[in-house]
Amino acid sequence: MIHITDGQNLRLIGGQAIPAGFDNRKPVPVTSTLAGLVLHTGFPVTINDIHTDIRVPLDAPVRSTRLRCYAGFPVRDPDGHIVGVCAVADELARDWLPEQLAGADEGAQACTALVAEHLARESELRQRVFLDTLLDSLDTGVAACDADGRLVLVNRSLRERLELTDVDGTAEEWVARLPATDTTGTPLSPDRTSLLRALRGETVRGAENFLQVQGQRHLFRVNGHPITYGDQQLGAVAVFHDITAARHAERLQQMLSRTKDDYLNLVGHELRTPVAIIDSYLDLLHDSVHDTAPADLVPMIEAARRGSERLRRLITALLDLSALDAGRSPLQMSDIDLSTVVTAAVDHVTERAAKRNITITCHVPPHTPQHADYHRMRQLILALLDNAIAYTPAGGTVTVTLTSTSQADELTVSDTGFGIPAYEQPHVFERFFRGALATELAIPGAGLGLTIARLITERHDGTITVTTNAPQARGTSVHVRLPH
Repeated sequence: MIHITDGQNLRLIGGQAIPAGFDNRKPVPVTSTLAGLVLHTGFPVTINDIHTDIRVPLDAPVRSTRLRCYAGFPVRDPDGHIVGVCAVADELARDWLPEQLAGADEGAQACTALVAEHLARESELRQRVFLDTLLDSLDTGVAACDADGRLVLVNRSLRERLELTDVDGTAEEWVARLPATDTTGTPLSPDRTSLLRALRGETVRGAENFLQVQGQRHLFRVNGHPITYGDQQLGAVAVFHDITAARHAERLQQMLSRTKDDYLNLVGHELRTPVAIIDSYLDLLHDSVHDTAPADLVPMIEAARRGSERLRRLITALLDLSALDAGRSPLQMSDIDLSTVVTAAVDHVTERAAKRNITITCHVPPHTPQHADYHRMRQLILALLDNAIAYTPAGGTVTVTLTSTSQADELTVSDTGFGIPAYEQPHVFERFFRGALATELAIPGAGLGLTIARLITERHDGTITVTTNAPQARGTSVHVRLPH
């Protein structure tokens, strides 16, 4: 019988003609065994009769067998440490002969090679289990192949993220099945992937690829490294870092910084201007009140009131935007006639448009039922009309069109104004956005109207878009779609 130590237990790993009771059903405490005597003393132990030898523990498993004599010799590892016992036994009591003991001793020495191989195999297995468990516990995806290009590893994180079931075959076949593209959306050929580039001996750092993760496109940073030992190429490994959330956070941080700057500019200009107007006219009123006729004070009062009204509108817009963003302004939904709302909003701005020689035309059905917040709908339409009037020069036209289908109502506000450059169109609904033309022509506004219009539309599960009119028509059109 050949036993090796396993922590505080002994494990049977081999033998010849082993009787019942000495199979490998479970580990046995070292202190209860005859082999434990060998391990404890570090010397051979010979027992002529198990029933009469007082060294045999009372709970020794050997007492439940028919064995009567025992001779055990220590088995040592290549470093000389005792790692097991090689023993012979018989069912008859006997006095051991020197040549019998010498044979058992030679067997123990021969076991050194067997134990070394066994321990090496177990060590390799433990290391492999440790490595596999470590790699599977990572949230980072890992894939590896050997020198011949055979895929040897795709860890749990990568399998689950990409919903992979088949990870067999060659690395080239595997990467060809990946739904991968570069950052421009161009499908990634296998030879351009980090894993195969690393297999060719190239170290790849920071390659960014899009992969489909549970139906959504995620951005990965993929590093590839050759695996070498000296001058020998052993394989390659690719490490997949999902940076979608991190990149989104970077964009949010950039937007936050830009919003902060825009807000500071707003405070520095849009708030300061009306305050300065009010302050100037109050000074004039103060200096003139004693020797000026009341009729002459009216223009100053009106100018101060206009500055105050501009300031009030700006503060109201800021508070309204904050309430819509934070969800502190719930919609008051009811059945309304959208045609009536549009007509009333057009009537409200017609006089102001006429003062600037701008014509407003309105095309609406007689009745357009919609389930919406009446006041928010009116606010939405007025915001679009105010924006169209502000950016349309004298002599221009603003056209309002409302149509209805079985799925949705569609509102379009078109103008013959200055238009919006293509590079600015993606930003027109961002808060505080002011186009270059608005700044150049000093068109009043805080860049909040279209932002509030977008929030109101989205709160009604609708969509809002902006397009540039055909070259011969000039101007801009804003389209709002509200589902039924």
